Amino acid sequence: MSKVYDDPKYNAAFDRCVDVMSRLLQKYGPQLLGQMQETANAGCTRSVVSGKQPVSVYQEFDKAA
Repeated sequence: MSKVYDDPKYNAAFDRCVDVMSRLLQKYGPQLLGQMQETANAGCTRSVVSGKQPVSVYQEFDKAA
């Protein structure tokens, strides 16, 4: 068990959250990556903020990472 918070209750909740997120990524990650690549290859764009030029949603996501 990792120590992120001083309160053991919060640490346990955080560890459970990380476990759930890990399982979701393992289960759905390959499918989502395939969908993201298909969407990017199709040139699908969407305006992220009103008034801006349309940009690839995944391009914006990559910038945030």
